[in-house]
Amino acid sequence: MKLYLRAIPPILLLLLAASTASADPVTLQLTSGGTDTMGGVYVGQYSFAETVNGQTVTLGMLCDDYGDDVSIGEQWAAVTSSLPTAGTTTTGLQFSSTSTLSQYEEAAWLAQQIYALGPVTQSNAATIGYLQYALWDIFTPGASSGLSADQQTQVAYWLQQAEDNYNCPTCNYSNVVIFTPTANGQPQNSWPQEYIWVDPPANAPEPGSLVLLAAGLFSLVAFRRRLLPD
Repeated sequence: MKLYLRAIPPILLLLLAASTASADPVTLQLTSGGTDTMGGVYVGQYSFAETVNGQTVTLGMLCDDYGDDVSIGEQWAAVTSSLPTAGTTTTGLQFSSTSTLSQYEEAAWLAQQIYALGPVTQSNAATIGYLQYALWDIFTPGASSGLSADQQTQVAYWLQQAEDNYNCPTCNYSNVVIFTPTANGQPQNSWPQEYIWVDPPANAPEPGSLVLLAAGLFSLVAFRRRLLPD
């Protein structure tokens, strides 16, 4: 999905208890296109309000469909799914049989690179744009054709990186979730788009927590030794 530069009306979100994407049906509402732009469209993570089981949270997601548009405030139903395991097939983008599992894995690899860059800054904004267009080029070849020659060179580089590295021995896409629409959005669009969300890995213990954990384990061992007969 491409979101063109336009005025974005403010939308007030009610943030409830945090939840992650699941296999349950969800409702998505686009709330912001973010701040990063390239080629006249927003790139990188878009902000969504996701409602599942009556709870609404905000998620930053990437679009894998360049051929359609959505509008700020548009709302639709979707289902979530993970990438199939190696050797299985996938229904593909928008239930199209033309998309393959390897394409989704390439897209997942690019998405992980974007999320790894973190919030948009002056130093990483261009790279996020190149990665986003590379992701779009996977399912819509030529999506980057409107960019400058230098920008297209950078996009081609990242697209090649995805093709070369998506199937690496250490690649793991278990934290990648696909949001596929199941119902029409508002009347201005015929069908919503599909989005990719990368669930951040579990937070590693902070150094202070590690010290406390080590101290606790040491105390437990000492206590156990006192209970054991000499």
